[in-house]
Amino acid sequence: MAAMLQLSPLVSATPSFIAPTNQNEPKAIAKDTSPTGSLRNCKTINQVKQLHCHITKTGLSHTPSNVTKLISTCAEMGTFESLDYARKVFNLFLEEEEEEETKGVLFMYNSLIRGYSSAGLCDEAIGLYVQMVLQGVLPDKFTFPFALSACSKIVAFCEGVQLHGSLVKMGLEEDVFIGNSLIHFYAECGHLDYAQKVFDEMLERNIVSWTSLICGYGRRNIPKQAVSLFFEMVAAGVKPNSVTMVCVISACAKLKDVALSERVCAYIGESGLKTNMLMVNSLVDMYMKCGAADAAKRLFDECTDKNLVLYNTILSNYVRQGLASEAVSVMGEMLQQGLRPDKVTMLAAISACAQLSDSLSGKCCHGYVLRNGLEGWDTICNAMIDMYMKCGQQEMACIIFDNMSNKTVVSWNSLISGFIRSGDVKSAWEIFNEMPKSDLVSWNTMIGALVHESKFEEAIELFRVMQTEGIKGDRVTMVEVASACGYLGALDLAKWTHAYIEKNEIKCDTRLGTALVDMFAKCGDPQSAMKVFNTMARRDVSAWTAAIGAMAMEGNGKRALELFDDMLKQGVKPDEVVFVAVLTACSHVGLLEQGRNIFMSMQSVHGISPHIVHYGCMVDLLGRAGLLEEAVDLIKCMPMEPNDVIWGTLLAACRTHKNVEMAAYVAEQISKLTTQRTGIHVLLSNIYASAGKWADVAKVRLQLKEKGIQKVPGSSSIEVNGVIHEFTSGGDTDTHTERSHIALMLQEINSRLRDAGHVPDLDNVLLDVDEKEKEYLLSRHSEKVAIAFGLIGTGQGVPIRVVKNLRMCSDCHSFAKLVSRIYDREIIVRDNNRFHFFSQGLCSCSDYW
Repeated sequence: MAAMLQLSPLVSATPSFIAPTNQNEPKAIAKDTSPTGSLRNCKTINQVKQLHCHITKTGLSHTPSNVTKLISTCAEMGTFESLDYARKVFNLFLEEEEEEETKGVLFMYNSLIRGYSSAGLCDEAIGLYVQMVLQGVLPDKFTFPFALSACSKIVAFCEGVQLHGSLVKMGLEEDVFIGNSLIHFYAECGHLDYAQKVFDEMLERNIVSWTSLICGYGRRNIPKQAVSLFFEMVAAGVKPNSVTMVCVISACAKLKDVALSERVCAYIGESGLKTNMLMVNSLVDMYMKCGAADAAKRLFDECTDKNLVLYNTILSNYVRQGLASEAVSVMGEMLQQGLRPDKVTMLAAISACAQLSDSLSGKCCHGYVLRNGLEGWDTICNAMIDMYMKCGQQEMACIIFDNMSNKTVVSWNSLISGFIRSGDVKSAWEIFNEMPKSDLVSWNTMIGALVHESKFEEAIELFRVMQTEGIKGDRVTMVEVASACGYLGALDLAKWTHAYIEKNEIKCDTRLGTALVDMFAKCGDPQSAMKVFNTMARRDVSAWTAAIGAMAMEGNGKRALELFDDMLKQGVKPDEVVFVAVLTACSHVGLLEQGRNIFMSMQSVHGISPHIVHYGCMVDLLGRAGLLEEAVDLIKCMPMEPNDVIWGTLLAACRTHKNVEMAAYVAEQISKLTTQRTGIHVLLSNIYASAGKWADVAKVRLQLKEKGIQKVPGSSSIEVNGVIHEFTSGGDTDTHTERSHIALMLQEINSRLRDAGHVPDLDNVLLDVDEKEKEYLLSRHSEKVAIAFGLIGTGQGVPIRVVKNLRMCSDCHSFAKLVSRIYDREIIVRDNNRFHFFSQGLCSCSDYW
């Protein structure tokens, strides 16, 4: 730590032996042939020591002028050894001349402070200043810039502020060089308000004053203010230098504003400012970051004396923008010019190979790294791990990782990401658990992997562990958590997630906002979904799609169409996905004509060719409306071959409208496909069962058995007190802690429903068994068990929310409607197709599902 300054000596009177000096006063320059004059010609500390011995023999070594020259020479060398030697000479001089009049001590202190500051030994520089003041040596206007420079380099804010106070007491604040040093100091410490205040109060400013403040704004991510100040400087008639221009160009690069960048470039041309390689390099970087890669390449090609830095700039930017082929081309040109790649070059080259999945070129880069001793750089090794992983060579990636002497968190994360990318989540999990130290990226990567693998409960659990580790989530984390909550349909968890985001002030950008809308929609809370949507500052087509989808799930087709129209009016260009959402909304509520018009407008109005999923939506819309022949005609007119999803959708419509003949035709078409989807075969079996064609049922089920396909059992889950409980149709509830209460509640419900006139729809039991057995099996459907448990486990007035993996049958639908009226409960069921909001004996789907 830099030493804290003691201000008390500064307020005392000037020591009698220190005479005011004017170091600006011009002096006559004469050729110095004395031994000490030869100090200027010394290039190494050994030469200085030899000459010092010679001077000592002459008896002149202790004169103030000789000591001053010796210290100044050593300080200018700026090496640790030379500064240490100068310090020893200086301390010896002070000891021997302690009681005599000391001339030139201030100059010696200034030389040492400047030397230490320039060498980056800033604590020593500040310590020397403190020592100087304590010894009663009054600093001058040359001392403060050197001392402030040291404070700037190590961000010693408190010490710098004390220096500012001292120089103000001495009346030196009007000196332009000191003012410039203060601006630079405050800017480096991040206090640009103080830097601006010093700048505003300066009576005299030069180009350094303007440049220091401009660079300060640019480096502190306030690029707009930096560019604004530049044009203010130009308007004031101050001509910028190359340093100013590099700072301004870098600020334009951060803004990614092409128009502003062109304006700055126009000034360079109009002012006749001579460009140098630093400026050209900055201009190329600016154009690349502004997305004007062609302009950057033209400027690059026009440069006649390209150096390695310029090549690295364009290479790195090409790779950053995903233009790997262009990067490889520039790399080839660089090698032809005879330039030797350094670690920056190789980092870009290896990353380009990773993007191209070019393992051959990647191995060539690996060989160059080994031949030139670059494998000791963490960034290079991390890039090679990533490259080999993306090329599918996990073993090579692991070898590089194992051989690394300094495995950073990035190294571990690169390995984890690579395994996840290749689908090996198990290995990624093992590496994650072995990490000695993980960061937010590590946790986000694993949570995202679990969500991608549909392990939603595990993802939520890992997020909870992350909280116990004291790691705060960011936007990336919460997008994944919101996605997991949505798939689980856990509303309480969804509300907690939203509250966590607000409590921790996580910025809700478009992506996170969209994820929250989708989360609440999938959890059966469209009101909260629309509340989040309405508060979003910026809505892209994905956000509109999520909101339209929320209305579609609720069965509010009219509102979904209104949102679609609002989106178009606001100039948001629709994509393929939003058309799926709006067509689904039409299908769910039977908006036949509106659906037809929207489907036709895709190509004619918006220039989007319908994909197979859009045709699937139309087949569903027509099928639900009973227009099965028209649905078949549409399928026959499709520009692509219909898949099992298309035929499965039509098959479902055949079952709804009990059209066995059409179902047989569809079954014939499905038999020509090599589908492994269980649902289609089960659906066909159910159609035959409904028609009493048990021989055909047996035939379909035999085909399932021969293909090794097992029917997915119906299951329903419900969240009670933050715990998710899952029930299976026909499954044994004896393992559940509330099994006896569930059985009693089901008996009570069935009794009350019979009293209300409910007759079980035994057609939903598609087994060749007697009616009593059918009634029992029907009473054990998973959603009925989940609703019974919900009535037990939740208080009066609390909505019951159930998530089912299959389509809800008609008997369970009638069951839920009656329960909602008899028990005065709102019941929300999410099946694999839509939401059903039951209240007072009615459903939001209006029995159209």
